[in-house]
Amino acid sequence: MQHDKVKSAARVIEILEYFSEHREPARMSELTAALGYPASSVTALLRTLVAMGYMDFDQATHRYFPATRLSRLTNWMEAGGYEQTTVVDAMHKLRELTEEPVVLAAPDGVHIEYFISLHRYEGTNSHIKTGSRRLMIQNGIGWLMLSRAPLADALTIYRKTITAGLLAEEKFSEAEYSETLDRHRGTDISVLHAKDLREPTAHWNASMISTLIPVPKGHHRYLGVGVHGPTPRMTEKADMIAGHLRDLVEDLRAQV
Repeated sequence: MQHDKVKSAARVIEILEYFSEHREPARMSELTAALGYPASSVTALLRTLVAMGYMDFDQATHRYFPATRLSRLTNWMEAGGYEQTTVVDAMHKLRELTEEPVVLAAPDGVHIEYFISLHRYEGTNSHIKTGSRRLMIQNGIGWLMLSRAPLADALTIYRKTITAGLLAEEKFSEAEYSETLDRHRGTDISVLHAKDLREPTAHWNASMISTLIPVPKGHHRYLGVGVHGPTPRMTEKADMIAGHLRDLVEDLRAQV
């Protein structure tokens, strides 16, 4: 019984993450297809959420959508409010303009974590799953963050990564790392091709174009936004994407 409760809790969270990424009503069949759960299980969970007032169900279209009551559970978290409202709105606009997947990342020890990931509507898609992590010293957003940090702190991240055996020093020396930091200090946009990294990633033929975004006074962490996709497409659209990223930064700066 306890195992079933834990499994159901995980499925509820993944259902809510689905709506966070897609931001539109969905039929039960769409949810089961996307999440890979038995239809009976998803139906039971959705009915429970509807009964508790956390999910709306449209009788005419047979589509579900999170209820406004759900937002009240976490709207007391001010720091997250900026990330989950103002920034997410800007990310959706960026996705519409670029027609590419968009991610939001923050530092997590020697990694960065993609904690919001908006998929591409159609076509070839190098989608990054929410919660995915990458080494800071092998990531464009990570290098931008480290290039703005005190040099001693940036070198500490590098040495902790090497000491932990997460990347071999012979594959990425401290001298190469310092050169990478220098390049990122001189730019507000990072263009990273996975094929140029020293270790394979989940999307070896993909690239990401990214920037850091402004945060409100007292905000507790760096934030970076990236647009990603197959390398040929990213290369072709690089100037356009960089321009929209800079516009996003200016729009957010006016709001913090």
